[in-house]
Amino acid sequence: MGTKLANKFALKNMKANKIFVIPFILSSSIMIALFNIMICISQNEYVRTRHVSLPILINFGVVIIGIFSFIFIIYANRFLVKRRNKEFALYAILGLEKKHIRKIIFIEQTIIFAITTLISIIGGFILGKLMFLMVNKLIESGTPKLSNYPFSTYGAVITLAYILVIFIVIYLLNIKDISKSSPMELLSKQYQGESEPKSKLLLTIIGLALLAGGYFLALHTEGTLKSLGIFFLASLLVIFATYFLFISFSIVVLKLMKKDKKKYYKDKNFISISGMMYRMKGNALGLASIAVLCTGVIITLSATLTIYKNMDNIINTTMNRDYTMEPYKSATVYESQEDIEARQAKAESIVRKNVVKNEKISKIYSKEEMMTFVYKDGDSILSTDSTSSQGKLPCYIIVSTIDSYNQETGQNIKLRDDQVLISANNKNLIKGMARINLMNKAYDMEVQNIDIPGNIAVESYRIIVPSYKQLLEAANFYKVKNIDTGKWNPSQINLYTAWNVENSSKDYFKNLEESIPKKEFFVKSKSDLSEFIYQLNGGFLFLGIMIGLIFLIGTILITYYKQVSEGYEDRKQYQIMKKVGLPDELIKKTAETQIVWMFFIPLIVALIHSLVASKIVYQLLGLFGVYGYYKYGINIAMVIGLFAVVYLVIFKVTSNIYYKIVK
Repeated sequence: MGTKLANKFALKNMKANKIFVIPFILSSSIMIALFNIMICISQNEYVRTRHVSLPILINFGVVIIGIFSFIFIIYANRFLVKRRNKEFALYAILGLEKKHIRKIIFIEQTIIFAITTLISIIGGFILGKLMFLMVNKLIESGTPKLSNYPFSTYGAVITLAYILVIFIVIYLLNIKDISKSSPMELLSKQYQGESEPKSKLLLTIIGLALLAGGYFLALHTEGTLKSLGIFFLASLLVIFATYFLFISFSIVVLKLMKKDKKKYYKDKNFISISGMMYRMKGNALGLASIAVLCTGVIITLSATLTIYKNMDNIINTTMNRDYTMEPYKSATVYESQEDIEARQAKAESIVRKNVVKNEKISKIYSKEEMMTFVYKDGDSILSTDSTSSQGKLPCYIIVSTIDSYNQETGQNIKLRDDQVLISANNKNLIKGMARINLMNKAYDMEVQNIDIPGNIAVESYRIIVPSYKQLLEAANFYKVKNIDTGKWNPSQINLYTAWNVENSSKDYFKNLEESIPKKEFFVKSKSDLSEFIYQLNGGFLFLGIMIGLIFLIGTILITYYKQVSEGYEDRKQYQIMKKVGLPDELIKKTAETQIVWMFFIPLIVALIHSLVASKIVYQLLGLFGVYGYYKYGINIAMVIGLFAVVYLVIFKVTSNIYYKIVK
C-alpha cells in the first residue's frame, strides 16, 4: 500500500470516527496543556526569584498530573480501539495485510499527535498566562504583568517529549492487539460481555472485607500523626474494594433480584434487571473508575480550599503581634529568673530605641515559654524519656506562666498553686477531663480559649502555670534527647518579645535588624510570615485546583466514552426489542431507568466514600493548622453541591448523545 492511499484511509477513518476522535483530542490536549502550564510556572523567572518553596511544590504537582494524564489518555484510547475492532477486522477480510493496517494507524496517530501537540503547547501558553496571574493572586504576590510570563522553550520541549512518549505507548498497544488477533477475534472483541455474567462470590467477599477495613481505618484512626500513615493504606483498600464490588457485588445483587419471581417477571423489571446485568459486566471498570475519580475531585478540592481559607488563622495564631524578637540562645533551667528578665528588658530597650518620628510602640510584652514533645495517657502528660509510646498519644505541650499570659492578653488572672489554664488545638484532647496530671502532680484545670500556633502540625496543649518556679519544674521533668550525645536534657525555655508599631515606615524592619547586636537577638516580622504562608498554602490550593481539573476531565472523558460505546452496543438490542413487538414507551422507560442508575451509582458511591473519608482527611488537615470539623464540613458540603451540579450537566449532555445514537 502506497503512502498516498494510506493517507486517504487514515483521513477517512478519522472523519468516520469523529464522535470518538474529537473528544479524545480535546480532552488529551487540555490535560497535557495543564501539564505544560505547571512546568512553565515552575520554571518562570518571576516565580523562581520571588518564591523559594512554590517551584518545589509545583514540580511535585507536575509529576502527579503527568501520571494521571498518562493513565486517563491510555484508558480513553482503549475505548477507541474497542470501537474500531470491527473496522480493523474488515480491513483484514478485504485483503489488507497487518503491516498496511499498522501503517494506517501510524498515520492516524501522527495526525492526532500533531494536532494535540499544537493545541497543548499554544493553548497551554495562552491559558498559562491566566493561570500565572491566578497563582500569583492566590499567594498575594504583588501585581505581575502578562509580560512576566514569556513563552517557555524548556516547557515546550518537555511537553513535546511527554506527548511523544504517550503516543508511542498508544501506538505500540494498538498494533499489539491487532498483530496478535485474527479478523474473527477482532470482530468478537467489540461485543465482549454478551454472555450472561456470573456471580463472583469470592470477589464480593474480598471487596466487602477491603471496604470494611478501609472504612474502619478512616473512622477509627485518631491523631494527626497516625492519620498520616493510615490515610494511604485506607485509600488503597477503598479503591481496590470499589473495583472489586463494581465487578462482583452489583451482579450478585441483580441476580438476587432476578430470583424474586413476582417482581422480576414484570415487563419493565424484566428488561431493566436483565439489561443492567449485561451493562454492569461490560462497564464495571469504567463505573468504578468514575466513582474513584469523583471521590478524588471532592476530597482534593475540599481539603485544599479549607487549607487556603484557614491561612489568616494560622498567621494570627502564630504571631499575634507585628514583630517578635528572640535571643539566639534559649534560656536553660540553670538561669535565674533575674537573668532571664534582664535579657527581656534588654530586648524591650532595643525595640523602644528604634522608633523614629511618628512611630509608636504598642502592645509590647515579653514571655518565657517551653515547648516540648510528650505522650498523653488518659489525663496524664508523660515525659518521653520515662515511658513507652505504646498505646499513648504523641503530642506537644506549650507551657508559660500566668504573668506572661496576662501581659500578652492584657488580663489580670490569678491562679492557685494547684491550678492551670489549658487549651488544645484539638478539642478531643480535653474532652471529659476535670483534672490534668502534670509532672506527676494533679492540677485543677480551667479550660480557656487560648490561641495555639496554627503552624504546629500535630495535637498540642497550651498550659498556663501559676509561676516561673513551676515552669522550671516542667522543663526539668519533660526532658528532650540530645541527638549528638544521646543524653536526656531538660527542655529549653524560649524567650520572646513581641510588639506592634503604629505609623511605621517602610524601612522600620531593616533599621531594626541593623541595630540589633550580632549573634545576640534575631527579629521576625508578621508580613514575612504571611508571605511564606500564602506562598505555601496558595500553592497547595493551585495544585489542588489543577489536580481536581485533571480528575474532572478524566471523569467526563470516561463517562462520555462509556455512554457513546453503550449507545452503539444498545442500538442493536433496541432494534431487536422493537421487532419483537415491545412498545416504544416501554423501551424508552427501560433505557432511562438503566441510564439513570448506571450514571448515578458512581456519584452515590463517591459521596459515601467522601463522607466516610472526611474524618481522617479532617485530621490530616491538622498538619496545616486546621482544627475544628465545622470549617472542613462547610467546604466539603459546598464542593459536593457544586460537583453534583457539574455531574448533572455531564449526565444531561452525555445521555442526549446516547439517545441520539440509539434512535
